[in-house]
Amino acid sequence: MSQLFSSLFLILLTISGYAKETLILSTGEWAPYTSQKDTSARVIQTIVTQSFKLANIDVLYKYYPWKRSLRNAENVEVDGSLPWSKSSEREEVFYYSKEPIIITRTVFFHLKSLDFKWDTFEDLKKYRIGGNIGYRSTDVLKRNDLKVELVAKEEQNFRKLLANRIDITPSSFFVGYYIINNLFPKSKAMTFTNTTKQLLPENGVHLVISKKHPKAKELMRIFDETFSKLVKSGMYDKIIDDSISK
Repeated sequence: MSQLFSSLFLILLTISGYAKETLILSTGEWAPYTSQKDTSARVIQTIVTQSFKLANIDVLYKYYPWKRSLRNAENVEVDGSLPWSKSSEREEVFYYSKEPIIITRTVFFHLKSLDFKWDTFEDLKKYRIGGNIGYRSTDVLKRNDLKVELVAKEEQNFRKLLANRIDITPSSFFVGYYIINNLFPKSKAMTFTNTTKQLLPENGVHLVISKKHPKAKELMRIFDETFSKLVKSGMYDKIIDDSISK
């Protein structure tokens, strides 16, 4: 009987040795990068999931308002969070992935019927600007003495653009066109355009893991290595291309 139990114990040890580890990461709604509502709008989640998969690690996502998402990661209620840009305040409490998961470009959107060009913030003073509560772009505009009409959700600004209630609104390039193409019929979507000049410098967003997490350095090392492999394999570019074509 003791031999039977010994054999079963060895089998269980073997199975557990090959069992996949599962990480829980917090995020929020920022389609097409992250989304609880739209499974086809998760390009950053897909990149992170496929990276960890190369290390035989599964990833589950929990969705929260952004502030709570970051707080839960800081308090190790989850294993990490994404996607976050670097800030001196956050770098005190989090480890960041070595490379950004993706680079975002913040530009102005407007209707094609508006002849809009800008070089300096002074040029923007004659326009009605729509902004978003809590966004870095809003802070930049306000610091440059510009009046900004604030809304809670980006979709509201694109509706206001179409209704000629504002003239311009800043948004991440891919986020802006995702909203336009999902909010309006094609005939209306084609009336929008964007500036080539960026409001903010190109901004990288990262995976973050709290320095309180007992395996923080190990998990970040694994992600950095597998992310690099994903890029070199060509799979990273394929994920990006597939997201654009949807």
